[in-house]
Amino acid sequence: MRWPVVVDRAREIVESYDGGVTLRQVMYRLVSEGALPHTAPMYRRLSAQLAKARRESRFPDLIDTVREVHVPPAWDGADAFVAQMPGWFRLDRTEGQEHALYVAAEKDTLRQQLTGWLDQAGIPVLVVRGFGSQSYADVVHDRVTADPRDAVLLVVVLPGVRECGVTVYCIG
Repeated sequence: MRWPVVVDRAREIVESYDGGVTLRQVMYRLVSEGALPHTAPMYRRLSAQLAKARRESRFPDLIDTVREVHVPPAWDGADAFVAQMPGWFRLDRTEGQEHALYVAAEKDTLRQQLTGWLDQAGIPVLVVRGFGSQSYADVVHDRVTADPRDAVLLVVVLPGVRECGVTVYCIG
């Protein structure tokens, strides 16, 4: 494996995204291009190579959707808190639309990208993470049931894993 070439291509992939990219997204892109085989050991090796390049300041940061420091919000004073409040306000941009649209992805690697694209439009994003969850299904069911509109679910599938594309389901 010519790791310097792979790391250079991975850097190009990361820099082509607005809003960041995860290691898994980079791996899937490299697999779909035929640069790496789709195996767990290769994923771990890619992770190690990119981490080494990041430590040496030769590679941009990646999004890590699993690890974060959970810090409760705090402000310097009431004025700072009140100044931030207008940024939190938003209208329901889907109100008045004929259908309630949901976009789902099997893998969490697409969450950041999808929410970045759809956040301003108010479109909910669901991430299944490869397995079912009855409590998650109940949350979605309750939302759909409470909304008088028919619900439409767009399912986004990652390229390089299976056939790439979008499937539409009526869930209302």
